[in-house]
Amino acid sequence: MTLAPDSFLFHSIQSFSVPYGTSQHVPLHRHADTVEMLLVLSGTVQCKIDGQVYTAPAGTVLFIQAGSWHEQLYTASDKHCGYRLSFCPVDPTHYAEFPPVIPIDRIDTLKTLFIHLQQEKQFPRKDSKQMTHHVISSILLHVYRSAGRQESHNYLNSEETIQEVKHYMEENHSKPLTLAELATRFNLTKYQLARLFKEITGMSPLQYIISCRITTAKHLLRTSDSSVSKIAVKIGYKSNTQFQAAFKAVVGVTPRQYRVNSK
Repeated sequence: MTLAPDSFLFHSIQSFSVPYGTSQHVPLHRHADTVEMLLVLSGTVQCKIDGQVYTAPAGTVLFIQAGSWHEQLYTASDKHCGYRLSFCPVDPTHYAEFPPVIPIDRIDTLKTLFIHLQQEKQFPRKDSKQMTHHVISSILLHVYRSAGRQESHNYLNSEETIQEVKHYMEENHSKPLTLAELATRFNLTKYQLARLFKEITGMSPLQYIISCRITTAKHLLRTSDSSVSKIAVKIGYKSNTQFQAAFKAVVGVTPRQYRVNSK
């Protein structure tokens, strides 16, 4: 994970407070170009981001990527308070690897930065633009460091984690696996899984699934009399044409030619 230098076209900062006994729902919406961060100081914020549910307890930051569909729920069983920062970076992809929920080191330091930013917004001075940029950059660096520590802690045994992913894919390659499903199953984000898998195996998760399917197909072509179309369905392809194209791209010959050559 890296944090590139950036500049901001827009920002807004507000505190939020939902008292105990009161529930609040922020309906489904998206901000095409704006990143949103919630610093949760008390309570637990539930948020659905692009169809996946996340829980952000006190002491964490909820990080919502630009363009993500999301909705939030503040339940009546707790008191919720914190700060909401929205900003429009020149390049939102700089933040693509930030996980949705980030436990924060030295939460009081980050809270102080949010308070400072809100004061600059409420009581602007001649140099407020420069100060605002500095404070937002400090906030992002603090969150980035916390995310990095969490990442290092979570993936200390990254090779073991990827071995577990590979094992699951080898057993289930005939199913319509998606990157999102695999990421959820192994408590990763899609970005983390794709990057970690590539670093350790040298190929993408999709390439590995295709490799598993083709390896199984080659075994069945050598050891069974099943038709090519039946083998295609058996290993997870929706059509014989799709299977034939994938097989030839990997092996260099059609399934039928491979069967003839192997005998």
